[in-house]
Amino acid sequence: MIMAVSLTFTWNTTSVNAQTYQEGLVETRILDFDPQAGMKSQHFYFVDFSKQEVTSFFETGTTKIDLGVIEFDVSSIRDNFRVSSVSFNDSVASFTLEGTTASGVAVMPDIDYRLDYTITESGKVSIQGCHDAYPAYLVQHQGQNVYSHSHESMDLIKLFGTCDKAVNISE
Repeated sequence: MIMAVSLTFTWNTTSVNAQTYQEGLVETRILDFDPQAGMKSQHFYFVDFSKQEVTSFFETGTTKIDLGVIEFDVSSIRDNFRVSSVSFNDSVASFTLEGTTASGVAVMPDIDYRLDYTITESGKVSIQGCHDAYPAYLVQHQGQNVYSHSHESMDLIKLFGTCDKAVNISE
């Protein structure tokens, strides 16, 4: 006996142009031509349009202290990384990403930034805000570089104060 079987599958998917989950990062780094070179912070963010939620986490680097006869690493201090002012309106998410950290050498001033994001579910991103002019900054969204800033050599004075460098990115 031969039987005919018909199966119908239904998938719950979003449209091809919509991206219900998006992610990015803000990285601060001292470039190789300066002492204490390396990553100072990475602040990752995650936007989930289906849950209407924005979350984040961070990692910080260490500062190498070389006293000639002994060398050691110190962890960062004054770490304060957060996402705030989260809102969703149709297919648009808005939020603020703020970060503050400092070298484990306690006399060093903070590295800080404040960036206001507007992200569409289709993947467009706009960023307004500011950051210190030292160290270097890299901002990525969906694995693509959307902003970068390189610092000058030995320009530590630009860590004093806040918001030396304006950011205005629109896609």
